[in-house]
Amino acid sequence: MKTAFRGLTTLAALVSLAPSARAQVRASETASVSQTVDGTTLTVDYSRPRIRGRAQVYGSEKVIPWGEVWTPGANWATTLEVNKDVTVNGHLLPKGKYSVWMKVEQREWTVVFDTTVRLFHTQHPIADSALVHFPVTPENVKGPEVLTWSFPDVSTTGTTLRMAWADRAVSLAIGVQPSTPITLAADLAPRYTGEYSFQWTSAGPDAPAGAGPPPPSVWKVTYAQDMLLADWGPPPFPEWSHLVLIKIGDDWFYPGAMLDGELFDVANDLVIEFSLAGGKATGFEVRGENDEIIGRGTRTK
Repeated sequence: MKTAFRGLTTLAALVSLAPSARAQVRASETASVSQTVDGTTLTVDYSRPRIRGRAQVYGSEKVIPWGEVWTPGANWATTLEVNKDVTVNGHLLPKGKYSVWMKVEQREWTVVFDTTVRLFHTQHPIADSALVHFPVTPENVKGPEVLTWSFPDVSTTGTTLRMAWADRAVSLAIGVQPSTPITLAADLAPRYTGEYSFQWTSAGPDAPAGAGPPPPSVWKVTYAQDMLLADWGPPPFPEWSHLVLIKIGDDWFYPGAMLDGELFDVANDLVIEFSLAGGKATGFEVRGENDEIIGRGTRTK
């Protein structure tokens, strides 16, 4: 009798643990991927279905039939959260969290971002509640076995959000708002344009003991494409030979590195402060940490 009771107790314990144990293994495991671009953070939460030997995924009556409104994932709808307004393929997507859907056709798909977030994959969004929807042309690809969301490339102005599974992939162009606009009003540009002789005030912290400052260099400040630009030669690093001067206050600028016509990096630990006389810059100072002057430029032309 005691043995039987002990057996029943053990069985009851196993039954009570079963739901917890089952919850640890899923056919489509959950995943999350996130990317930050210039202060804008995008986060995708989704479940990852596997092909599991199925010969056909898209167009299959048993998996994703043509015409199906499908969340690109499994279980609960895939979501995209953005902490600032962005554009997706040129369409405004305001700050917030959205469920993500795709209407799957043989040639053209429709991407839908819905403000109703907590939807199971069989609960399709209501057409009127869809905030953003637009057509896309999927790419023919090989794999992957497991559905994957990723950010395959990142620039200073945006990123690509890509979904790939089985033999199809969809890439979405995400544009972000710049935290510091790099344009300058045309009427302000003549104050600063010209040529300057620049000199560091010291050799720098990495220079050998007893070394003096490097020889003077030339800054040519011009205005083009609504930006205040500076060609600097010779620069301490090749990627900093072409600068954009980013206005942050009255006659104060951050230097930004331009590479292949695009903003590459911003040295926001440095400030360039121009001095003006008669409405025109006579020179500038470069200030580093603790407002220390680490370089000076004097107008020559």
